[in-house]
Amino acid sequence: MHSSGRGFAVGVVILLVLTFGFLAEPARAATNRPTWSTGDFWVYSYSAAALNQTASGSLRLDVVGTESVTLNGTSYSAYKVQGTVSYEFGSLTTTFKGDLWYTTDLAIAEISFVITLSGSLAITIWGNPPQHINWPLTSGDSWASSTDVTLKEIAPNGTATSTYTKLSTTFSVLADTSVTVPAGTFTATPVKETMAGSTSYTINYWSPQAGNSVRNEAYNGGGSSPSGGYNLTDYKYQNGSFFTTVLIGLPLWIWLVLIVFIAAVVGVAVAMRRRRRRPAAPPPGWSPPQEPPMGPPP
Repeated sequence: MHSSGRGFAVGVVILLVLTFGFLAEPARAATNRPTWSTGDFWVYSYSAAALNQTASGSLRLDVVGTESVTLNGTSYSAYKVQGTVSYEFGSLTTTFKGDLWYTTDLAIAEISFVITLSGSLAITIWGNPPQHINWPLTSGDSWASSTDVTLKEIAPNGTATSTYTKLSTTFSVLADTSVTVPAGTFTATPVKETMAGSTSYTINYWSPQAGNSVRNEAYNGGGSSPSGGYNLTDYKYQNGSFFTTVLIGLPLWIWLVLIVFIAAVVGVAVAMRRRRRRPAAPPPGWSPPQEPPMGPPP
């Protein structure tokens, strides 16, 4: 390819990258609500500091299906999720398993698990109505949501005890950011959650690629550094696609478009070069020169 042709092709590609890069920034100004499917899962590593001790462990969430959950007589469509959490507190390792129900709005409606120590203590927690999340998540948006939380304990002897708490939370959507966790690098939408009457808060980093939060950070009142949280280590989200995958700052589908365009430019350039090298056809009536006539032999 001549230098002028190469320069033109490179210039067009650079222009496309800059154009797509500019469009890619506001293209996901709103994060749509993920849709979960049976078989989806997310695994998180966990760490926290409490009582001058450091606790760490893991959390796994597996979507096992959809079903209705009834809270105080009201039925809600929900995803049923099996949760497994393991804590390492000093030399002690403890594992709990339980069931969680998320509304299709992806707010927790109910949690049920059993703690087995000297006996089996069954604990069920639910909120009525479940808190809600304003989808799609849009930077600058904020809302408040309240729920009446019930915690019911059934002791090994069958005695049931219930406690009630009103929970009010303010949600604020922050600007999209890039988050790197053990599972990879994601473009995520942070949602800050602050409970009424508290200066502590948490930030959930929602990713459309992962279909869930990829990081959760808990902050004390000062807010200078996280006091604990979760980081995504592995996941399977079947409704994710290459349209939500980001590679080196650009969505993967944009890179595919650029690759196809570059291949087309190179193909055209090669064809033009071959055409220039092809010898020209002789004009009509043209014939190669003949040998001069030879005289009679001596």
